[in-house]
Amino acid sequence: MTYKNKDVYAQIKVAGTSIDYPIAQHPSDDSYYLRHDVNQSETIYGALFTEKINRKDFKDLVTIVYGHSTNDGAMFGSLERFADSAFFQKNKRIDINRQDEAITYDIFSAYSYTDAHLFQTFDLGNPLAVPDYFETIKQISESLTGNYRDIGYTPDDRLLILSTCDIKDNGRRFIVHAKETNRVKVNQDTRKH
Repeated sequence: MTYKNKDVYAQIKVAGTSIDYPIAQHPSDDSYYLRHDVNQSETIYGALFTEKINRKDFKDLVTIVYGHSTNDGAMFGSLERFADSAFFQKNKRIDINRQDEAITYDIFSAYSYTDAHLFQTFDLGNPLAVPDYFETIKQISESLTGNYRDIGYTPDDRLLILSTCDIKDNGRRFIVHAKETNRVKVNQDTRKH
């Protein structure tokens, strides 16, 4: 996994979808990749990205990856498939590959939510607030008739959130939650691409 753009630091693949893209993080402008691709060219598609509140090692208790939802299914355009209960039950895995690590996540929740900034609204940079947020996920999912699977939670668990515009209601966001289940070191020479 080699990119000319040093902002690119990982690759994400989501089971059952066409999502298989690099993830970038701009050093100073959190909105840069809303309108630029990973080659730093302007585009309406943007790129998948994290904000600088997150470290690039996916070791924060909560990491949020953002991307546009598109009508042609590009970027996070296929994420809303998780609104379908049968699809949600069948497709559970997210893989993130970094230069020296492979991280696996288990999807446990998906629903349409307000466009509130989750980090600020739920104080997700505060380790003491994350367990409360985890409980809130179940409540919100049930109240909004989203999909939820009980996977258990400990305060050391790391959550991954995928967030995109809700195609049906542009004032909302479609959110998928997943919990890290495995992390292994990978020898760059033996990785298949």
